Amino acid sequence: MSPLRLPPPELLPESRSALRAAGAHLSAPDDGRGTGPRSEDAQPLPDRKEALYDAHFCVVRTPDAPARTLLRALTQTAAEVSVWVPEETRGAVLGALAVCGAVAPAPAPAHSATPLARWRAGHRLFFALTAATVVTLRDATARRAVSHPGPAATRDAAVLLRASAAAMRATASFAPHAYESDVRPSMEPPREQPGFSGLWSADHRALVRQLGNWGRSHAEACPEGCEPARTLGDALAEVHAAHYGVCARFVGRGPSLLGGSPDALHTLGRLMGARGKLLRPDGARPVPPRRREAVDLRRN
Repeated sequence: MSPLRLPPPELLPESRSALRAAGAHLSAPDDGRGTGPRSEDAQPLPDRKEALYDAHFCVVRTPDAPARTLLRALTQTAAEVSVWVPEETRGAVLGALAVCGAVAPAPAPAHSATPLARWRAGHRLFFALTAATVVTLRDATARRAVSHPGPAATRDAAVLLRASAAAMRATASFAPHAYESDVRPSMEPPREQPGFSGLWSADHRALVRQLGNWGRSHAEACPEGCEPARTLGDALAEVHAAHYGVCARFVGRGPSLLGGSPDALHTLGRLMGARGKLLRPDGARPVPPRRREAVDLRRN
């Protein structure tokens, strides 16, 4: 697996315009083998768990040109999954790339990929989409002191979150026995440290922070809720539903890699509840989500 270069979350651009400006200067997607930061420019994250999580998925952090680096990561990971994801997922991902001004990857001939290869490639796409979502949420709250979170940037964040949900569902579209025999052991001792979890992701950490910033900004400006808030809340709920479906498909009521509870679905449900509250902090009126059909991954 070729290295995936991503900026440290703290160096991500502050606006969508920065991404789009960088996109205008990129003539073609980066395939992971071209020119890029020198090896001495790579900077492992200071948090040990985050650094281990990056290493597992062959992610390299570089401070070099964050906007261009993120756009290349988006096109690289979209190309990696384009050979096996369904057309619906491909469309969602291309829509997310368009929001960021990224170059769509060249069409690739369809072929199958091993479950472990799908798992890793899908997660790398998820990381890049998450980082892009952080940028759009930063953009939405850039003028927090004087205005409502930016509706256009908020809607773009929702597009990216929906693409993340689609990528997550496609990533898990293999048989549960392959997860037990190949995928899960790759994340357990002795291959990885105990407690290996998506909570070790630096990009997830940054997303949680920005969701909280958006929720506080929205509560100050629009306590009764509005259409952009519903759009963002629906998209976040879709990500949660996709994650819950993956967990139900592969782990069920068994223990998660994170540990601490014998019931992975209970642990995940608790975490999802906490994430959902970020959009409506104490004192804000909940924004009712639209009704959506649950996705049952067991039918795949």
